[in-house]
Amino acid sequence: MPSWLITGASRGIGLSIVQDLLKDESNFVVATARNTNAEGLQELAKTYPANRLALIKLDVTKPEEIVQAAAEAEKILPKGLDYFLSNAGIGGQAGGSFDDMDLDLFLEDLKFNAVDVVQLTRAFLPLIRKSEKKKILYVSSILGSVTVGGAWPVIANAYSVGKAALNMVARKWGATLKLEGITVAVLHPGWVQTDIGDGIKDWMAKYAPETPQITTKQASEGVINVAKKVTLEETTSFYNFDGNTIPW
Repeated sequence: MPSWLITGASRGIGLSIVQDLLKDESNFVVATARNTNAEGLQELAKTYPANRLALIKLDVTKPEEIVQAAAEAEKILPKGLDYFLSNAGIGGQAGGSFDDMDLDLFLEDLKFNAVDVVQLTRAFLPLIRKSEKKKILYVSSILGSVTVGGAWPVIANAYSVGKAALNMVARKWGATLKLEGITVAVLHPGWVQTDIGDGIKDWMAKYAPETPQITTKQASEGVINVAKKVTLEETTSFYNFDGNTIPW
């Protein structure tokens, strides 16, 4: 039974990933979130037994909760963790220029996307190393692409720099983890119908009118497909939700 752990699973893309994974009876899913009492997760907990779904409280910005969550996961994953999906995210500063950016919030973006992610991954690495699949997948954004980012002005500057930092963490760390047989990939889930995605509709209509806004289900299906198909030889690649690669 492949095991999956998803962070930020209480709503949006994360919740949709959990829902889709549970449709496959061969999967065991560990859903983590700051609020495991969220309606969507509680509905799933009523539907699926404990040998299919586990809920673990986890705020990825709090070191003590990371340690506790990893300890709880260890108890229920004796054969290790096959798929680690780092999906939790923050909206950051949607607009504005670097001239008037709130630097304290900018620092939060950088810490969340780079430092907190390293801390989180470290805690779960022992379980990942024990598993058969050994896959780590980070949900990032095309806005973190240095190549593509320059073509999208005045949008989520702090968020974009934070995601670029996340991408480099995955790129550098993944090169090392490959030597242990661990596959690392970065994923852009698409422009999704979420609170964050809806907040940039006006900008998208002006600067990227050809880009479709997809549903959380389309995004989650894409993320799961990439997670299953990516191989060790393709490690440290940057994928779009449709399986195509994105330039760094």
